[in-house]
This record gives sequence, C-alpha cells and structure tokens, in this order.
Amino acid sequence: MNLNFPDDQQAMEISKAVRELLLDLQIYGSKHAVDDALGKDLQALIAAGALSPKSVSFVAAHRVRFLGFRFKPIRPDIPVLDVELADRTRHIIGFRDGHAELTAKAAEPPQ
Repeated sequence: MNLNFPDDQQAMEISKAVRELLLDLQIYGSKHAVDDALGKDLQALIAAGALSPKSVSFVAAHRVRFLGFRFKPIRPDIPVLDVELADRTRHIIGFRDGHAELTAKAAEPPQ
C-alpha cells in the first residue's frame, strides 16, 4: 500500500478497491490472452469476466477512467486507471505493477 495517503477513509477505501481491480486484471491476464483491442476496453474486460463482482460494482459506483491494460510489461510507471475522488480535486491512479497513488493531477494515458 502506498503510504502517502492522508488520514482520509474514502481515499484509503478507493485505493484498496483500485488495487483489487488491478489484481483481478493481472490474474485474468495470466490465464487468458489480452490483445490490444480487449486491453483498451474496460467494458469488454468486464463482459469477458476479468473482474470480480466487487470490482464491477466499484467501477459502476465511481468515476473510473480506464487507460488500458497490457499483460506485459509490468512497470510502476504505466497507469491503468484513474479514479476521481468525490471532491474532484484528487485522483487515485492505479499502475500496472499493482500500486496506487493519490495525486492532484489526472493520469496521462500511456504512450
């Protein structure tokens, strides 16, 4: 868990949900082929069963911007998703290596 979070229960809960969603994608990617088309479409990944019911509920309940998922490479600088918090001034960004960061700036899609 990234320890740069303030004492903010909402941010901590969303960070946990983001990391669980990233783990769902990693597990799915280790068992199934994730081509470029599938890896760019979160709704297609949901339809394919890549996410747990809990992660699907999280996506439905929050402002999640999906930036894409590729099984390889696994690096800490590849953003996968960006969740805007309720205050609209902060974001939790989930990265390909499974960690999440709290930031004031939205994630840039990977090149």
